[in-house]
Amino acid sequence: MNERLGRGASMDATEDECPVRPDITRLLPQYRLRQQLSSTLMSEVFRAEETERGLDVALKVIGPELMRRRAFASRFKRETTIAAGLRHPNIVDVYAAGEVGDGDDVLGYLAMRFVEGANLGRVIADRRRLDLEETVAVARQIASALDAAHAQGLVHRDVKPANILVEAATNRYYLCDFGIAKSTAASTVTATGAAMGSALYWSPEQQVNSRDVDRRSDVYSLGCVLYDCLVGLAPPASRARRSREVPSLSAPVGSVLQKAMAVDPADRYATCGELADELAAAAEKTRRRRRLSTVGGRTALGLVAVLTLLLFLVVPGQGQDQTTDLARIPAALRGDCRAATTAMTGAASALSCPDDAGRTAVTSLFTAGSTASRAYRRAVAASGVGRSQGDCVRGTQGEHRYPATGPPVGRVLCYVRDGRAVVVWIDDEARTVSRAEASDATALRRAWTGWTGTDRAFPSADERALVDVAAGIDCVRAATADLDAFPAATAAVTCVPRGSGARSVTYYRFASRPVLRDSFSDRVQAAGADSGARCAEGDAPGFLGTGRHDWLGVDLGQVLCRPESDGTLRMDWSMEPLLVAGTVTGVERTTLTGWWSQWHLAPLSRIVEAVNEQAAPPFPSASERAVVRRVPRVSRINCVRPSPEQVWRDVGAADVTGVACGPTSGAGMVVYYRFRDVAAMRAAYNDSGGGGGGCTDPSNGFSGSGAYSRGGRSGRIRCGVIEGTGERFLEWTDDRRAIAVYAHRGRGPVAMVDWWIHDAGPT
Repeated sequence: MNERLGRGASMDATEDECPVRPDITRLLPQYRLRQQLSSTLMSEVFRAEETERGLDVALKVIGPELMRRRAFASRFKRETTIAAGLRHPNIVDVYAAGEVGDGDDVLGYLAMRFVEGANLGRVIADRRRLDLEETVAVARQIASALDAAHAQGLVHRDVKPANILVEAATNRYYLCDFGIAKSTAASTVTATGAAMGSALYWSPEQQVNSRDVDRRSDVYSLGCVLYDCLVGLAPPASRARRSREVPSLSAPVGSVLQKAMAVDPADRYATCGELADELAAAAEKTRRRRRLSTVGGRTALGLVAVLTLLLFLVVPGQGQDQTTDLARIPAALRGDCRAATTAMTGAASALSCPDDAGRTAVTSLFTAGSTASRAYRRAVAASGVGRSQGDCVRGTQGEHRYPATGPPVGRVLCYVRDGRAVVVWIDDEARTVSRAEASDATALRRAWTGWTGTDRAFPSADERALVDVAAGIDCVRAATADLDAFPAATAAVTCVPRGSGARSVTYYRFASRPVLRDSFSDRVQAAGADSGARCAEGDAPGFLGTGRHDWLGVDLGQVLCRPESDGTLRMDWSMEPLLVAGTVTGVERTTLTGWWSQWHLAPLSRIVEAVNEQAAPPFPSASERAVVRRVPRVSRINCVRPSPEQVWRDVGAADVTGVACGPTSGAGMVVYYRFRDVAAMRAAYNDSGGGGGGCTDPSNGFSGSGAYSRGGRSGRIRCGVIEGTGERFLEWTDDRRAIAVYAHRGRGPVAMVDWWIHDAGPT
């Protein structure tokens, strides 16, 4: 329901207050729009008021570009019928649904109860994880909703945290968005267009063939959701999950989740209710074990206290404090430490430690990390040096994180005052703040980098990985302060941009995809950017906005555009398959967005390779490889598995094997779909137009549909221009191969027809 806002989205997300949308209110005058909640390529969701009854509703709207397609409209009608027929305390009620307008002026809509609160994805993101009792509540309520749907012959197929709403006032959980629900009786799959599900929560059988699923697929997805609740991270990819134990959980709870996420459906729980019951029993068993452990622990602690007192009495003065404190000091400074006469405010103690050259650092040791952080901030404020500037590794003044490559350890401050160079640094894990000073700033800087291990040669392994994918030359280690743009990054390099239109480009490396996503989300929130902006086209108002970007319909990451206070324009983007984020700056909107459009996918071959390796299951499967062989070699370029959203937009819920390739000489993206037989292909293609001559002869206006025959092959063909965007499309079927081809983002009519005749296939 809130797919574009992603894992952290919620019904309380704010985008446009009281949005002005005459295209909607003219056809749906009974609704007063109050707030846009989400927007995808296929639908928009608004908070609205139904004026006649004064109801607060979530209004999903499907635009005319999709509703004009007869196959889409019929699927939407079936989906709304399914949604409206579900009644359960933990399923969001549907108030009204239908289609309004006609011709090119048509909308589909679905009005649901508005749930005041957040979705479960945001709750997990905000709190990192839920406790066991709360997770059991999620399991019981959502399992009840799913079992009710299963009793009516429906499989949800898109159970994930973003589709579970948490009502703020009651803390009740609601399952929403039966957008790709499958009717087991009619073998019909339907979709609203918000999304075709999230593969991270799909069962293995759904990833291989989305048609052949039953209620046990929902059991698997619910197990993944419960894993998220307890661990705080999405479960590993299905191909790795089968051999991986569930970490950080008690054995009883871990066993329940492992059974729920079993690869073979026969090894899972038969119903969601059975899963919820077993989880509740495992939770009670875990609580009993903890109570026994607590009692035993108290007894053990009493014995330890007695033994400690006896040791203290026998060997006075030989405590462990000094040894423990020394372990918190950099190894290069531990040789001759003594108690310091002064310590920073709030410190439990301090040590004065000289190095081999006689340079001394005084380290204040704190009991709590928060107290150490306050002490460091006071030192920064007293120095007059601004945060996130300069470079203490190369210069004499600055404040930034350290080290420049590898996981962050803490922050460092350096400056010169009254002829004395000063360096102050905090080690977050050790809960220490250290200070050293000397008359020779260069010598002090070199000493500090040696003490803290920040004197690492360029490039490190992470920096080399960035240089290998950078769309720039003469790359160097980024200024350490630049890492504060993405504090969780493990490395950054700055390069001279290739091409024209950009002033500088910096790339950041991350340890994992969740860390990258969280870091980018923090960046977006700090900028205050609205979601859904067309950054790449330069259409974001004030050049401030954010949205997702893709390749051949496969989601790659997020892009953020924003202006700086000095008039510089900046674009940030994440490239999740490569665990990389980029930042490019410029001074002119058109040239900057032009650079990004040309270079952000470099190197495309590496991106495609990573996408296919990380796909679940890996691409291509045996059936996909058979389709690839039908793509002419000249058009077999950067092929990937098409996204579920793309498949649904093209062929709906048909049982197909698809392969997307491009760019070709005729179109930016071409998707080849193999059907089980010709009858299924014709049903999905759903065209009965009279003449396709306008598609094979560019002089006829490149518009039409009908039958064709060429080179011993025959089928149906249609083409045209999408109103509003001006994008050309060309679609055709091949009766001999039972393959339908959908070409998007077409070139000129002459180029498209020439490509179709010579290089499009299928062969």
